[in-house]
Amino acid sequence: MVNAAVPSYLGTDFSTASPGQRFGVYLPVWDSEFRVTPSGKNDALKFACRINPNDSQIMHALRLRQQYLHAAAVGDTDGLLVDARAVAPFTTGLGNEHPLENGFAFLDPYGLPYLPGSGVKGVLRQAATELASGEWGATHGWDADLIGLLFGFGDTDDTAQRGALVFWDVIPQIAGNLRVEIMTPHQAHYYQGDESPHDCGKITPIKFLTVPPGSEFTFHVQIRHSMLQHSPDLLENDKWKSLVMAAFEHAFTWLGFGAKTAVGYGAMKEDPQKRAAREEFLKKKQEAEREARERAERERQIASMGPVERAIAECLDARVDKNQPEINALIAALKAGKWANEIAVGVAKTLKERLIAEDKWREFSNKKKPEKDTVYQNTLFIKTLLNE
Repeated sequence: MVNAAVPSYLGTDFSTASPGQRFGVYLPVWDSEFRVTPSGKNDALKFACRINPNDSQIMHALRLRQQYLHAAAVGDTDGLLVDARAVAPFTTGLGNEHPLENGFAFLDPYGLPYLPGSGVKGVLRQAATELASGEWGATHGWDADLIGLLFGFGDTDDTAQRGALVFWDVIPQIAGNLRVEIMTPHQAHYYQGDESPHDCGKITPIKFLTVPPGSEFTFHVQIRHSMLQHSPDLLENDKWKSLVMAAFEHAFTWLGFGAKTAVGYGAMKEDPQKRAAREEFLKKKQEAEREARERAERERQIASMGPVERAIAECLDARVDKNQPEINALIAALKAGKWANEIAVGVAKTLKERLIAEDKWREFSNKKKPEKDTVYQNTLFIKTLLNE
């Protein structure tokens, strides 16, 4: 009989608790003498792996909150979002103390797996360092000075200076449930005894939690403008974003995130569909913002015009077919009785001046059918309106 090491008044049903609580506080792995039973380890880990509907809702809500904060407080200019998908199991926090030997990193108070921003920063700094070395081919613009500027200088109180980049914690959107992986060290006879190393040692299966492949990771990166006062060129044409994206691509391909990356854990790949969708959304957003600015400027210009100029401007702006000639649109509005007498006369006078200037004022027609002479008919209409 195994139990969780908690007071009896808390009960025994912890199925609705978060994975972090089930793996930590409520782990049912203890016998009556508070010893970990080997037979109870498997069931306890399976119990901790389940992602309940409430856990999924919290994951989704945290993701939306990060996206909202990024949009509201950071914006597209000062922030970078990178969507990735795990192509191998992901694990982190194995060094945390735990009764089953290997811990796991859960974000308090939600009890959900997470990748700390400090871990993201460390991986990307290593990626940038490797690129800057030139040993991996193109440097993509990285050098030692840029690494110090963006990630921080020095490691002592006298020389330390934080970098211009800020990395947010990453909340994985878990595909299904957590999984149990096994490592099988078989050199205990060498590390813990006096024997020479060989491959015939006794295998000791050690189990640990992982986030399964297919889970989604959204990385949020923020830039501090105040840290780039002496390097404004990094802000031009989003140069800093190009540098960071090069580091991400190198990290996805060669480094991985989290623990046990040397044996393939934590490998990820950028989601091209989400990147394309985000770029399309950003493009439409920027276009909408540009149109809004142009409308506001146009409204300001119209507000400063006289009555006749304002009437003409509003008429032309309201054209359904923007390719319709302005003269045709104004004459059509006059024929439809769009304006009162004073405004109509003012518009007619303006039209007469434009027709004369463009050599389209023709008081006589040489055509056999004058009624089909558009230039003559326009002139005749304006003359009649002004005479009246």
